[in-house]
This record gives sequence, C-alpha cells and structure tokens, in this order.
Amino acid sequence: MAGTSDPTDTPAPRVLARAARENLGGFERRVRRRPGLGGALACLVILVVVMNFVVNGPENVWGRGVVVVGLLIVITWGYVWFQRVRGGLYLFSEGFVDAAGRRVVAVAWSEIRSIEGQNTQFAIGSLPAGNAFAYEVAFTARETGQEAAWRFNTTYDDVRGLAGLISRRSGVPVSGLTDPYRL
Repeated sequence: MAGTSDPTDTPAPRVLARAARENLGGFERRVRRRPGLGGALACLVILVVVMNFVVNGPENVWGRGVVVVGLLIVITWGYVWFQRVRGGLYLFSEGFVDAAGRRVVAVAWSEIRSIEGQNTQFAIGSLPAGNAFAYEVAFTARETGQEAAWRFNTTYDDVRGLAGLISRRSGVPVSGLTDPYRL
C-alpha cells in the first residue's frame, strides 16, 4: 500500500500508550498524511498579498494590520500542517490509532459497525466551487458504549486502499461511494 512507513517509522509514545490501553496488539505500519492542496494555495495567496503590502502597501494601521493578520494565518496553518504530517494512522494487529496534533483516536477492528464513502460538494452561490471526499467509520466507543464516528479523507495516502484494508480487517463492507477519484 502506497504511503506506508519504513520499519524505522515507529509511533510516538502517546500512540503506543493508547494502543496498549485499548489492547490493540503489535504495531504493524503507519499510513502517512499529507497537507491539503487547498490550504497550501490559500496560504500562497495570503503570502502574496502580505508581501505586496510590505513592499507597496499603505503605511498606516490598516496596512500593518493586513500584514500581521496574514502572517498569523500562514504561521498557524504551517504549525497545523507540521502537526498533521507528523501524525498519521498507525495500524496495529487488533485495530488502529489515528494521531493528528493533540487528537488521538483508537478503534479496535471488532468495534467497527460501518464504513461509508461520502462526497461533499461546495458551492459559492449556485456555482460549484469544489468537493471533498471522506470515508466515515462508525464504531462503538469502548469507554461510553455509544456510537461514534471517525472520518478519514484524501489527506491520507491511498485512501481507497486504506478503506479496503479497514474493511477486510473489520469484516465490514464499504458502502456508499467507494472511489474518491471518480466524483
């Protein structure tokens, strides 16, 4: 499966601790995440505007405000991007742990109830502006016994292969849309 890790790519201690607490077995591999293209393009546009204000912009409070706010947005997105890329989906013999930033979700294969492919389309007024694809995994949370959902989208390498792997291991078929590249 594309995007899987090397044997040297071990999980962070918090991921291993969560997997041990949930009895998810031994670590097998990591599926990496990549940053979204939309966010990167938005940051590039913001950087162009900020640099334009630095070079040619008005020397007043509004011009300086645009520069400060623009730089704060780009720095925040960069921080989130690094946190997201450092995490990923860690596959264990009895389940998986998803770590991104401070969020850590652990799900055992036996807890999974459904896997559904979903497409969300965005529009500005009545003009189509884009779409997003994600698989939603519904499972029963061990701590509360209630139904919960976890979504993984195309920021994961080989999202379709990952959905198939989760389906095979959990014994739950994928429903809904199954191909993120044929929207």
